[in-house]
Amino acid sequence: MKRKLYIIVFVLVACTTGLFAQRQTKSPFSRFGYGEMYSFSNAYTQAMGGIGVGVFSPVQIHFANPANQSSVQKESFLFNVGLGVNVRKLQEESGSATVTSVGLETMSLAFPIIENRWGCAVGILPFNSVGYEMNYTDSVASYSYSGNGGVNQVVLSTGVRLFKGLSVGANAAFLFGTTSYTGENTFKESTAFNSRRLLEYKTLGFLWNAGIQYKWQLNETKSLTFGATIRTPQQLTYRETQKFGSYVVNGVLEIEKDTVSTVTQKSTTDIPMEVAFGVSYSVENALLLGVDAGFQNWSDVSCYGKVAADLQQTKYVKLGGEIIPNYKSTKFYQRIPLRLGVHYSDLPIMYQYGGETEQLCEYGVSVGTRIKPKQNQNGLAIALDFGRRGNSSLAKSLQETYMLLKLNVTLQEVWFTKRKIN
Repeated sequence: MKRKLYIIVFVLVACTTGLFAQRQTKSPFSRFGYGEMYSFSNAYTQAMGGIGVGVFSPVQIHFANPANQSSVQKESFLFNVGLGVNVRKLQEESGSATVTSVGLETMSLAFPIIENRWGCAVGILPFNSVGYEMNYTDSVASYSYSGNGGVNQVVLSTGVRLFKGLSVGANAAFLFGTTSYTGENTFKESTAFNSRRLLEYKTLGFLWNAGIQYKWQLNETKSLTFGATIRTPQQLTYRETQKFGSYVVNGVLEIEKDTVSTVTQKSTTDIPMEVAFGVSYSVENALLLGVDAGFQNWSDVSCYGKVAADLQQTKYVKLGGEIIPNYKSTKFYQRIPLRLGVHYSDLPIMYQYGGETEQLCEYGVSVGTRIKPKQNQNGLAIALDFGRRGNSSLAKSLQETYMLLKLNVTLQEVWFTKRKIN
């Protein structure tokens, strides 16, 4: 009965995703490229700096390396839903502001197809997000520029164990979403015609990436896991709509005067290549230590028909792990894991000001745990990530300090077993 309830909940939520508020970014950095790109990390991996490529976990759903799906335990069904809260403090020479975004981040489920050999996971996750608003005024007019929206993805992930220790897998994602940009000039002269430009991109398409993992069992409890993933350069289809028009303001009413032109066209946009490597050392139910490293090639990538000179190659490194004091203890607090991590990554943004040119970066530290009252896989994972974006060495450059809270509820149900006693 319980597993039927979980399925009903997942289907209802998945079918009504539009009624839920996915967490949208609120950052001026999202005006570059595709905006803020989301990784596959959830509260479990985020608490450890975002590692996952080399993490082999049969009791956690994560899409960082699809080969991990081969570890889904037999007769097991996992369901996961995640929430994100992001608080950002934006600082510039002229002042500062604090913004907050809250919303649903992930919904996923995992199950075995062939026990101890082949498993699958399905999830709804964000792919990217755009959210910013910029304003300035001179003696003639006020100027405002804004962007909002983003792209979601439905991911089918599968992993197969080829032989002892070696697994391969692939993620296939269907992407969909709308991103809008607005530029507006509002003149101080009340009789002047104000102008507005609307630009909208409706994105559809498929992406895939592949992964491999090898788990080297050192003894009964200790192991080393090596992993790698690759996403080749790919393209998505989008429909672009541009609208140019003018309007006047009569009191509190806005009266549209003229639509200069409306243009709609269909084209393709590039998604950059990404390669990542990871390794982890684990002691079963006691210790996990891992590191991930990778890069994305943003050079010469066309974002919605424009090759941006301010986008460059990026690299990243993530370190993290967890310690469980006493997994078998009857005392609740001794079964709670402590997770810690650090991460550093380049942003694909080249900032130029006064002859200075530097690539911006992001770095942070994370901490988290999991509340699991009983000795099963049901529980609440919590991750706190404190980080910073920008480059403080550049004059008048934008700085962003953030706090990201992720909450993930995981439920496990036993499937495919027949009752022997009624």
